Amino acid sequence: MRVLLLRLAGGRYSRGWTGGRTQHELVRSIVLAAVLVLGACGSTLAGGSASPKASVASAAPTGPLPGSAVRITVNGAPYTDGTGFTLTPTGGSVTIVMTFPFAVDRAFLETWLPKTAALTWTDDRTVRLVFAEANENLSFKVPETRAADNSAVLGLFTVHLDFPATRVVGEFTVDELYAIATGGSRTAATSFRIGSAGALTVSPDGRHAITYQAIAPPSAVAPAMIELATRASAPLAQPTAADGPFAFADWLPDGRLLIVGRNVWVGDGVGSAMRSIADASGAVGGLPWTAVPNPAGDRVALWGYNADGHIAVVDLSDGAVTRMAGPFRRYGADARVSLAWSRDGKLLAGIDSDSEAGAAKARVRIVDVATGQTVRTIEGGVLYVSSFPTGELLVVRDPGEPGAGAQLLGLVMGFDGAEHQRYRGGGWYMSPDARYILQPQAGGAGYSGFTLIDLVTGRTAGAGFGLSGAFGRWLADGRLVFY
Repeated sequence: MRVLLLRLAGGRYSRGWTGGRTQHELVRSIVLAAVLVLGACGSTLAGGSASPKASVASAAPTGPLPGSAVRITVNGAPYTDGTGFTLTPTGGSVTIVMTFPFAVDRAFLETWLPKTAALTWTDDRTVRLVFAEANENLSFKVPETRAADNSAVLGLFTVHLDFPATRVVGEFTVDELYAIATGGSRTAATSFRIGSAGALTVSPDGRHAITYQAIAPPSAVAPAMIELATRASAPLAQPTAADGPFAFADWLPDGRLLIVGRNVWVGDGVGSAMRSIADASGAVGGLPWTAVPNPAGDRVALWGYNADGHIAVVDLSDGAVTRMAGPFRRYGADARVSLAWSRDGKLLAGIDSDSEAGAAKARVRIVDVATGQTVRTIEGGVLYVSSFPTGELLVVRDPGEPGAGAQLLGLVMGFDGAEHQRYRGGGWYMSPDARYILQPQAGGAGYSGFTLIDLVTGRTAGAGFGLSGAFGRWLADGRLVFY
C-alpha cells in the first residue's frame, strides 16, 4: 500500500478506464482508501505490536512536591507518611524501601538517612535501607529531597516504626563500649529484641532472661522465662502473678533461680520445678521491697516496711527465717531500705533513719549476722548502699549539687568504716574480676551516658558514651548488659 501511494503521488498510474470520473477524482478516492486501510492496520505495518495505543513514557514531575509523594514500604507492606507502623520481633531484619517520583540527588538524601542501616540504590529513584531488628532507633525524618537535575523538591516526610512492649538487650564487650566513645556502633554485636513489658533480669551467662512485675500495682502477668537466642518466652508455672509484685528475680552462684514475691521461691536455672520455701511477707511483716542474697548464695536478706524496722534472713536450704532487730528504717515515705553483705557473709549493712525527712539524716547500720547486734554505724547521710566483688562497701550520698547535671558521691570503704576511694557520678558497678567500674553519668538537658573506668591502667572511655538503655549487669565473662 505504501508503494501504491508513492506511485500515485508521483503521477505514474494507468490511463485506462475511469468509470466516468476524472483522473483527479480517481486519485483522491484511491488515496482515501489507502489512508483508511493504514489506520486499521495500526502499527503492525511498522513491525510493532498490535496494541491499540502506543506506549508513552511518563515525564517526571517538577517543582515543589509534598512529602507524601514518596512511596514507602516496610518489610513489603505499604507505609503511609507520618503514621506509626507496628512491628513484631522475628529475629530478622527490617527493610524499608523508598521510591521517589524523580531521579534523586543521592548524596543530598543520604545526609538525612540513618547511618545504622545498610543502604543500597536499586535505581536512581529507589533506595533500600536494611536495619538490624535490635537497632535502638528505627525512626527518622527527611526534611527535603532534591531531584538530581534540581527540577523538583520533595517536602518533609517521616518514617516511624515501633516495636510495642519490647526492649533491646545488648551484650557489649568492653572493647565495643570503648569504641562507642570514639564513634563506634551503639548496637552490640550480640543483641536481641524481646517482648518484655515488666522488670527484666538477664542471666549471668547471657543466655536467658526473666521478666516479672516489680514493686508496683499487682498485674495479671506471671514471671516468664525468655531464651534470648530464639526469643522464645514461656510463663513460669510457679510462682503465679498472684504472688507478686516481686522484689527480686535473679540467678544464684550455683545456677539456681531465686524469686522473691510474697513468698521465697527457688528452682533450677530455667525456672522449672520452682518451690516456695518461706513466707516472705510474714518474715518482714509486710510486702517485701528489698531482697539481697549473700555472696555464697545460701541466704537472702529481706526488708519490707514495718513498724519496728526489723529485717529477715532466709536460709535457702531449708527456708528457716531469722529476724534481726536492726533497726533498718526508711528515710522517706516512698523510699526503700537497701542492704549489702560483706564478702564472707558475716556482716550486713543497711540504711536506717530516725525519721522520713530525707536521706541527709540517714545512716548506715552494720550488724553481725550471727548475733544480730549492731557493730557500727556510719553517719553523714546515705541514699543507698551496695557492695563490690572485692568485698568493699559502697555508700552513695547526695552532695547537694544543684541543677539537672548534679552528680552523686560514691564512697568506697571497708565494712570497718575506713574510706578507700571516692567517685562522683550517677552510680558505680564493678566487673566480676574487679578490673573495671561502670559509672553512669548524668548531664544537663536530659543527657545521660556512661563512663568505663579501667582500675588497672586508669584508662576511661573518653568523656563517656551514650546508650538509650539502662545498665543491667556485668556478665560472668566480663561483658556488660544494657536494656
